[in-house]
Amino acid sequence: MKTRFFHVTFSVVTLVLAGLLFASPGSAAISVVAATPDLADIAKQVGGDRVSVYSIARPNQDLHMIESRPSDVSRIARADLVVRVGLDLDLWMDALVNAAGNGRVNRGGSGYVDASVGIQRLEVPREQITGASGDIHVYGNPHYWLDPLNGEIISANILEGLKRVSPADANYFERNRNAFLAGLRSAMRRWQEKLSPYQGRKIVNYHDAWPYFVRRFGLRVLGCIEPKPGIPPTASHVASLIERIKAEKQPVVIADAAFYPDKAAKTIAARTGCEFVVIPSSVGGAKGADDFLSLFDHIVDGLVRGFSHR
Repeated sequence: MKTRFFHVTFSVVTLVLAGLLFASPGSAAISVVAATPDLADIAKQVGGDRVSVYSIARPNQDLHMIESRPSDVSRIARADLVVRVGLDLDLWMDALVNAAGNGRVNRGGSGYVDASVGIQRLEVPREQITGASGDIHVYGNPHYWLDPLNGEIISANILEGLKRVSPADANYFERNRNAFLAGLRSAMRRWQEKLSPYQGRKIVNYHDAWPYFVRRFGLRVLGCIEPKPGIPPTASHVASLIERIKAEKQPVVIADAAFYPDKAAKTIAARTGCEFVVIPSSVGGAKGADDFLSLFDHIVDGLVRGFSHR
């Protein structure tokens, strides 16, 4: 299996030694280190003012390839809780956690949270995986946070982790999660209303990141610009997508995050008359997409704009 692994800039020993230089006295707040901005935001929503949250990944980064920094090791060494995407997306976290030497946040530790636990996984491979399969994730497609209702499961996993490391604050965390869920369910009604006129419409995206989203909102993926995950598009594949789009009876939207190459997407849009919209796939990935709910405001509004384009 071909896997798009992380880039580790420093050796583990170098990371540990350099991380010590960043060490500072701990604070009273519960220290949470999350793999991504999305998990960090939900942790902040649940933890409130009793947590200090940091995301290793930055917005608009390819989460398959995150370069580690010495300060990341130091943060994990002091962390009370680590929250991971799981499903083999953030394998780069393994080197950081191992280098930090913090037993609390190792797999199975009280401060370890795999946010994917309980997620109904999509696209779990059934066939034999070989080097020609591309960057296939053996446990299923890992982009589950792009179904906003999976925020219920993610927040539940984070809640349980916070309660383990600070049981005295359990009631406070539960109230915060309930408030987050109320906001999420209210926003879902708004998003479903906006997208309901476009049930069954199709999108094309660069990377296979949107199956959870389209399932939730009744959309469909016509195809991906990558012929296989992690494999750059060929001219013949792009030509095939163009022909498939031209055969459609309704407008197709080409949509993807800003960090993917856009040359092929723009070529397809120009030759088919499709609308190409750049939508964030993570909190902070666009101006104003500052939290989990506003992220989906941007995604939904971008798709509506694309579908209504003439």
